[in-house]
Amino acid sequence: MKVVFLTGASSGLGLVIARKLLENGYFVVLHYFKNKDNVAMLSNEYQKTSFLISGDISNEENVLLMKKELDQQNIKVDILINNAAIEHLSELNEKNEITFLNVFKVNTLGSFYMMKHFGYDINENHGSIINISSDNTIDKYDIVTLEYDVSKSGLNLMTKTFANYFLDTKINAVAFGWLDTPMNDFPEDIKSSINFVSLDEAAIKVIDLITTKETGKIEMVR
Repeated sequence: MKVVFLTGASSGLGLVIARKLLENGYFVVLHYFKNKDNVAMLSNEYQKTSFLISGDISNEENVLLMKKELDQQNIKVDILINNAAIEHLSELNEKNEITFLNVFKVNTLGSFYMMKHFGYDINENHGSIINISSDNTIDKYDIVTLEYDVSKSGLNLMTKTFANYFLDTKINAVAFGWLDTPMNDFPEDIKSSINFVSLDEAAIKVIDLITTKETGKIEMVR
């Protein structure tokens, strides 16, 4: 049974991915930081094929502690899905060092720490890493989402860099368009004008990438 470490499994796309992975016979390390309730219920439903773990991925010591905890449980990760992310929506005059660093630390640095510390085991197991990116990094340019877009552009670059480093691992990114998640908390009248990628469709795409033979690719899904 393949072991998947899924960051940000507690809500939104992460929770949908988690359930589909479990339904498809994977053992899933369900990661959360602060929001435990939903993912704890899912873990309780799949007690034999899941492991609940908490940590701040933007803190390298926390990532190392999670790695140690899994090693102590003899859980070796085959597949890493870097899904955890935050954003900051604001006009230009409200953006500053703090807004950039807060987003960058989770979305880019956090994924870096996860690939750095879990990548060797995954490479030894000829596994895969999937980074959840955004189509904003391809051809969308909006000042309101600038911190998020810059952070995901960095994740795209790391996808290609790590693919060239861990040669026995398939490392790819999927750049989604709008997803109807709590992160995109828009009024219903605005939502009705947006062409969302369904969370089910997005989750299926992520799971499909687990078995791809390609590496270093950034695929856009709208």
